[in-house]
Amino acid sequence: MVLRQTHNLHSVTQLLDDKFCVSIMDTEGRITYVNRRFCELSKYEECELINQTYGLLNPAYDRERFLSQLESCVTAQGVWQEQVKSIAKDGTSYWVLATLVPVRDETGATVQYISVDLDITTEQLTSERYTQTLQVLHNLETALDHASVIAVTDAAGVIRYVNPKFCELSQYTEDELLGKTHRVINSGYHSKEFFGGMWATIKNGNIWRGEVKNRAKDGSFYWMNTTIVPFTDTSGKPFEYISIRTDITARIEAEQALESALKNDFRKTVKNLQNAIFKYETDEQGQICITLLEGKLCEKIGLTAQLLNAKGEDHPFSADEAARIRPYLYAALDGEPGQFELSYAGRTFIIYLSPILDGSSVTEVVGTCVDITERKKAEQLAEHMAYYDSLTGLANRRLFKSEVTKVMDSGTERFSILYLDLDRFKNINDSLGHFVGDNVLKAVAERITLCLKPDDLASRLGGDEYVIMLKETAMDRVNAAARQILEEISAPFTLGSLEVFITPSIGISRFPADGEDYDTLMRNADTALFTAKDQGKSTYRFFTEEMNSNMIEKTLLEMDLRQAISRDELELHYQPQYDMKTGTITGVEALARWNHTKKGMISPGQFIPIAEESGMILPIGQWVMETACRQAKQWQDAGLLLGRVSVNVSIRQFKQPSFVSSVLAILEKTGLAPQFLNIEITESMTTDVHYSQKILKQLHEEGIRVSIDDFGTGYSSLSYLSTFPITHLKIDQIFLKDLSSSNTAIIKTIIELAKNLSIDVIAEGVETNEQASFLSTLRCDEVQGFLYSRPLPSDTLTQLLMEQENR
Repeated sequence: MVLRQTHNLHSVTQLLDDKFCVSIMDTEGRITYVNRRFCELSKYEECELINQTYGLLNPAYDRERFLSQLESCVTAQGVWQEQVKSIAKDGTSYWVLATLVPVRDETGATVQYISVDLDITTEQLTSERYTQTLQVLHNLETALDHASVIAVTDAAGVIRYVNPKFCELSQYTEDELLGKTHRVINSGYHSKEFFGGMWATIKNGNIWRGEVKNRAKDGSFYWMNTTIVPFTDTSGKPFEYISIRTDITARIEAEQALESALKNDFRKTVKNLQNAIFKYETDEQGQICITLLEGKLCEKIGLTAQLLNAKGEDHPFSADEAARIRPYLYAALDGEPGQFELSYAGRTFIIYLSPILDGSSVTEVVGTCVDITERKKAEQLAEHMAYYDSLTGLANRRLFKSEVTKVMDSGTERFSILYLDLDRFKNINDSLGHFVGDNVLKAVAERITLCLKPDDLASRLGGDEYVIMLKETAMDRVNAAARQILEEISAPFTLGSLEVFITPSIGISRFPADGEDYDTLMRNADTALFTAKDQGKSTYRFFTEEMNSNMIEKTLLEMDLRQAISRDELELHYQPQYDMKTGTITGVEALARWNHTKKGMISPGQFIPIAEESGMILPIGQWVMETACRQAKQWQDAGLLLGRVSVNVSIRQFKQPSFVSSVLAILEKTGLAPQFLNIEITESMTTDVHYSQKILKQLHEEGIRVSIDDFGTGYSSLSYLSTFPITHLKIDQIFLKDLSSSNTAIIKTIIELAKNLSIDVIAEGVETNEQASFLSTLRCDEVQGFLYSRPLPSDTLTQLLMEQENR
């Protein structure tokens, strides 16, 4: 019972050290104790914090005021709890939820305070970014509300949102409109065919524009120039519609007034209209001549009939603009009504042309001019939101697919698809935060754009994935473009005081060689991208049919691997490790084998990388460790001496927050003592020195041994090697395969280094007597390899251990 209580107390203490910043303060406000987590978060050493006040971490700290507030709060509530922003030693900010609890002596007097702090920095930054995003969305909503009448409906046309302008014009309250359809304001003016055409357009994911006459609550009519934008899901099916309307009642009334003015005093009427009214005919030379131009709008923009009738450089419109609108003007003179948009003086206008007939002949044309500047801005904003990525400004998935499909349908152009994603981008988000990550994504988009020609198109699909339509298929040109993009993105990004490095991988498919439809091209480019990442990242690959076959085979193998444990297809083989002096077995290395029920034995070189990529390495690694520990305990119970069982762990396992507790749980479950388990990690897993020191220290304190596998092939810092509680170094077999002068020098150096650090050395992959003899002269401690024994099933190794016991 005492041992269990001690273990429970140790677990609680370990939990506090791992999850909370713990500090103790005396009644004078001086810090008398901090735990390791407090030092990690504040980036101060323990000696720098002891006898200091919390003012070291908070420039606004006032000791007297703080102690007074603390005493009042503790008296009233028992504890003091606040969210506190602090400044670490390196100047960075972090937030904690601090809880201070008084410690009292036997008289009830407070003698010190214990502070338990929870790191809430990530939540605080996320909250601030969320608030900023809400403000941006609020500004967009305000802009649209001021400019237009807005309504949002679901796929069935049921109104889900209306802005105040909608309520103002319709005279209905928001509650009277929500949950209804637009039938509530139907004027009965338009035919069923009119609305049928509108629905057919938007249900196909296309934008509809038109003029609609509505009825207000009091029975009055009003006209709206309407644009409806569908929002579609990933399958292209609309799930929501946003309508943007502009009140054109004044223009319609102007047109109606125009008809009246033709019979009465036309000029007197149109002078007072807010829009512009004009008339024109042709002169004797067949040139258009403005005979009337009236309305308040003309005064605002400074246009007169005399100015419009001017020739050459005196004409207010450019030669190109005049040439664009001339066909509309002459078509109206031939009896064909028309309309067109016109940009002038920084504003946008829509022009309606109505021929005046005398019998079958056109005597003149009457036109109206309406300012639609605000409506166009609202339409452009809505359209941009529907077709462009909000973060980078690149085309989104919907627009990219549409543009690629158009090029395919034209049947005249060839192009390549470059599918790109950023290698290890998740590390940037996890270590530097999403704010830095978003800035990197925007900067990458800018560099991609710089590499493209005007006819090319770049899109952000989401996350760190980009795709490019390159109007090239010639291998040398596509190669050059891909290399340029790789070089541009691989150059460092300077973001404030940070210098961020990121590399891309690119997969390439070409139209029509690698696919004649959008989905096939994208899938094949993605397959090529996967191959590029699989072959070392920071490179590019062209799609081949062999890749497709490999991908299918790999996918099927992954599907089978997910069921390998439940089907009892996995097994362990054990390769003995021998003492070079005595020749006895000192330990075994557990190696996973997959005996597929249909395909037979599958090489670890095939299924281990798949397990790493798919995440299956976690349950497989758990199974391997538990099975190996259980087998080692069975050998011990049978009286067979075995120094240790070695188990390889992947970097994914090693980085799991629950890694140490999971190992301890397996030892407790199987009954194997910690000193008989040896965990093998690769050299590259120690590049995060501080994390590795923490984990390895915890394993060492529990009595678990740790060895570094494949030593000499990674990039670890030798300066930290002496600080790791390592029991063995394993020399990678690559150095033994060729005993050249350089390799022998490396082996000799590794063994001497280990001896100086009092670390044992195991050489793996020993296959010849020459290799064994060489290692013996260097006083290598242990060896394993085919010269001594291949990896053996558990029953065969049991016989080998029994034979050793009987010698």
